[in-house]
Amino acid sequence: MENKTERTCIVCREKNEKKNLFRIAKRGSKYVYDREQKMQTRGAYICKTHECVKRLSKHRKYNMDIAELSRMLEDLKKGAKDYLGILRAMKTSEFLSFGMNMVFEDIEKVHFIIIAEDISDKNDKKIISKAKEMGISYVHSGSKSQLGDIFGKAEVTVVGVKNKKVARGLIE
Repeated sequence: MENKTERTCIVCREKNEKKNLFRIAKRGSKYVYDREQKMQTRGAYICKTHECVKRLSKHRKYNMDIAELSRMLEDLKKGAKDYLGILRAMKTSEFLSFGMNMVFEDIEKVHFIIIAEDISDKNDKKIISKAKEMGISYVHSGSKSQLGDIFGKAEVTVVGVKNKKVARGLIE
């Protein structure tokens, strides 16, 4: 039997495997990003999601420099797919619904959600809680204006993918 070390995210309290989390370690009075997860000090773990890193920046207990947070975001972007490029190729497809209202109307048919990075906290929490409730995977990618440009609108905050095969391709 393989030993999988499981840790809890200090921001959202979700349990996950150690390899799927960022590690921060205390150095003096501040916390630093431990990319290799090898620092010999007590550490804490954060999900590799835009939301958790964003909420960590506002966390009072874990004081981190902006440079450390930006390194975490850079690592997030390196591992991310080019969702905007994929959406551009699919923009005329009937497999997509965009905008808060359309995504919530089609939520039973949606299999994957792409959320703008600069969405308001209120709407972000609303979408994420609904996605978790329905068991839908989601990712933060692009700004509202970038998503809007794809569909010929001023701003688009959220895009839902309704085709299961397309969603599976975006998730993996």
